[in-house]
Amino acid sequence: MAQFISLLIDKSHARLLGFGLWLAMFLLTLVLAAGLFVFQVNQTMVRDSQKALEPQIKLRENIASTVAIMQKQLSAEPCSPLFHEQLREIAFLPDGLNEFLYAPDGVAQCSVSSNFAPVDLGVADTTSEQFGFKLWYDKSLDFLGRPGLTGNIVLFGDFAVVVPPQPEPEINTEWMQVELVAFAANGAFWHRGGQFGLLQELNGAGPWANLIPFANGSFYTRVCVPDGGTCLIGKAPLTDVLLAEINQILLGIVVCAIVAMGISGQLHTMLRKFWSFEARFLRHFKAQNIVCTYQPIKALATDTISGCEVLVRWRDVDGSIIFPDQFLPIVSRHNLGRELTRFVVERACAELSANVPPQLKLQVNVNIFPADLNAAWLREILTCFDQVSERFTVVVEIVESDEVEIEHAQREIEALRRYGIKTHLDDFGTGYSNIQNLASLALEGVKLDRSFAMSADGSLMSKMLVSTIEMIHFAGHRLTVEGVETEDRLRMLKSTGMVDFVQGYLISRPLDIGRFTTFLEEQNVPEKRRPRLVA
Repeated sequence: MAQFISLLIDKSHARLLGFGLWLAMFLLTLVLAAGLFVFQVNQTMVRDSQKALEPQIKLRENIASTVAIMQKQLSAEPCSPLFHEQLREIAFLPDGLNEFLYAPDGVAQCSVSSNFAPVDLGVADTTSEQFGFKLWYDKSLDFLGRPGLTGNIVLFGDFAVVVPPQPEPEINTEWMQVELVAFAANGAFWHRGGQFGLLQELNGAGPWANLIPFANGSFYTRVCVPDGGTCLIGKAPLTDVLLAEINQILLGIVVCAIVAMGISGQLHTMLRKFWSFEARFLRHFKAQNIVCTYQPIKALATDTISGCEVLVRWRDVDGSIIFPDQFLPIVSRHNLGRELTRFVVERACAELSANVPPQLKLQVNVNIFPADLNAAWLREILTCFDQVSERFTVVVEIVESDEVEIEHAQREIEALRRYGIKTHLDDFGTGYSNIQNLASLALEGVKLDRSFAMSADGSLMSKMLVSTIEMIHFAGHRLTVEGVETEDRLRMLKSTGMVDFVQGYLISRPLDIGRFTTFLEEQNVPEKRRPRLVA
């Protein structure tokens, strides 16, 4: 999961993510296009089948209307000359039906043109109780004087219609094969035209073939007349469809690629915005994602660790630890300074109280923005240290990220002093720091920015280091120099006699609470057994 999140938030993976999104959208649009293509193929097959069944529907309507006319108009004695005359009049109707039988109880006795010895038609192939007819398929017409011919006979009551041979179903779609099948109520069926065996193929495709119109490499349809007695089974082999529609398919692939490009571009933009550093920091700006580290502060007068500066880190969604230079501008921009300070104070108080040896008394320096310099509020959030006041002294360091309003700051600093909370000016020499702040504010201490101590020998900053130390010392403030990384620089700072505290990588890097506790214990062993300082 962490690797997947890293892919989303790592800018170096942006092009890979963009391609992955395009590929995913391309495949998705292809699937949707394929579904639409299958739907269109199915609809084409259904539409052509319905059109091909129109003659069957018309034939049924003609049979029903002709039988109705026969039952209404045939009033003469069955099989009499007048009866034949009446039959001939009906035979001349423009419905394509011209051979009728008088066949009470399924026994044919005469036709339009002749009488003959009664012929029992036998057991009907299918019977419809709903529509009241009996039907014989491919019945020999020898008894009508038409040797070698067969026909379908439909019996309604006493009157039957001999259905003339019907033409093969016509299909306009070149890649579609059809079979016309007649069905009985008991499930029996008869091939009536088209390509034999398509019904068996459909039945053999399994139960899902009626729901999913594709099986065994072919599309299938089954379209029936309203009463279900006759159906047209359609089959379209996939290869035939693809070859016939290759131009449409290639155009569809190009369109899918273009659509996928547009969609993936929008998604990529949304994802970049959603997973941008600022967006995910604001979403996950919670106490459980705040990490505190502790950088030891050494008192030069005693050469011991007298305190620590609490430094904040943020745990990103992929588990990586982010340094404050990346998220503090966001905190400032969204006025989250107080909430961040509360998270840091609560975490530091809990970790230091539970882990630092109780016999040690430490000064704990906590950074705040100038906008958050409010004595009442700071007193409230620092109350957690009251229960361990004999072990920890809290110092508030004002980070000069913004301009300090002198009158307001002085008023709040004095209020903090009454609460027993000391105030230091952090990062003097950079940002909004100026001599007026140094001279006007009743500070307990000043921390010199690391750029002075870390400057190369002979540089302008290194030359200004001693004069800046002197200026702070003459202002009456205790001085902490951070950024001490070499023994030579440490000896130089000691030689001034004006530096009270130092911190930097020479003393120790910022440590998590476990390593910080170990570091304190190591610093308390006798000098001859003391290990070298953590670097």
